[in-house]
Amino acid sequence: MIFRQLCTPRSGLLTYLLGDPVTREAVVLDPLPTQVETLLSFMAERGLALRYILETHMHEGHQEAALALKQHSEARIVAHESAKSAHLDMCLRDGDLLYFGEETLRVIHTPGHTPCAVTYWWEDRLFTGETLLATGAGRCHPRAGDPQKLYHSIASRLLTFPGETLVYPGRESKGRRLVSIEELRRHNNWFNNRRGGQVFLRAYQRLLPDKAVKEESNNTGVQEDDVHHYMPGRDVSASS
Repeated sequence: MIFRQLCTPRSGLLTYLLGDPVTREAVVLDPLPTQVETLLSFMAERGLALRYILETHMHEGHQEAALALKQHSEARIVAHESAKSAHLDMCLRDGDLLYFGEETLRVIHTPGHTPCAVTYWWEDRLFTGETLLATGAGRCHPRAGDPQKLYHSIASRLLTFPGETLVYPGRESKGRRLVSIEELRRHNNWFNNRRGGQVFLRAYQRLLPDKAVKEESNNTGVQEDDVHHYMPGRDVSASS
């Protein structure tokens, strides 16, 4: 697998590129306008053909960048079926599979941050967008978010993955851009608590839609030296 993680300075927002080394087909997750030239240059250098532009949730910057990338490729813009956008080429549902070359991504609907939030599952890693960060739960969107749904998405869907599963979030949190499911379980005691939902809501009052949402002040992403390169074992069956 050809894999690249990019972080936008100041905002700490994260963009991902995954490419199949055999067929050279690629996907991009949550692109941002400042990353477009870097992504195009990298794909040209590696001889990659962009097949899908994937959204974990609707974000103005993502849509702008997706349209820019689409102008330079035959890629399709993809998001959950509940997303409100006139620019989508394909709508997803929970459990759908996306194929690029010999690689497979599975769609997990994880509403809470927004109704259309999804997580993309590839082999031993989850791309969680704003739903689950490296230090815990993400924030709900101030207008469209739902804390109870966010709790359910994290506790009942994401934290049930094997402990060695890696989480790649859509935003840097306290300087971190990667975490394992096991670490998240150990640091979030509401996971195994019978009253976990109540504990979660008390601990994350900032998630409530009527609370003002402020950006974290410690997101100081570095754009080039932040990339991770991996070539994990292939646990997903080859698909065409």
